[in-house]
Amino acid sequence: MEYKINPIKPRLKKYLSKHSLCKKWEKAKNFLENDLSYPSLNFEKIILKNTVFYSFRLDKKYRGICVLNKNNIEIILFTNHYK
Repeated sequence: MEYKINPIKPRLKKYLSKHSLCKKWEKAKNFLENDLSYPSLNFEKIILKNTVFYSFRLDKKYRGICVLNKNNIEIILFTNHYK
């Protein structure tokens, strides 16, 4: 199944740039659009107060958090790895 990623907000672009993650985001974005089960993404469900979010790996240190709505992916934030 293919997914469409909504454009990310300027604050998220700034975060990617500040942490030199732009190339890693482009690579992860390609996998997110085409195959959520791709091993390097480590795509996983997170449930917080009855709301479902998903986490995916940019690299060993950084992860992205998103919401999945049918075939659309909305990126909520990029953050340091929580583990």
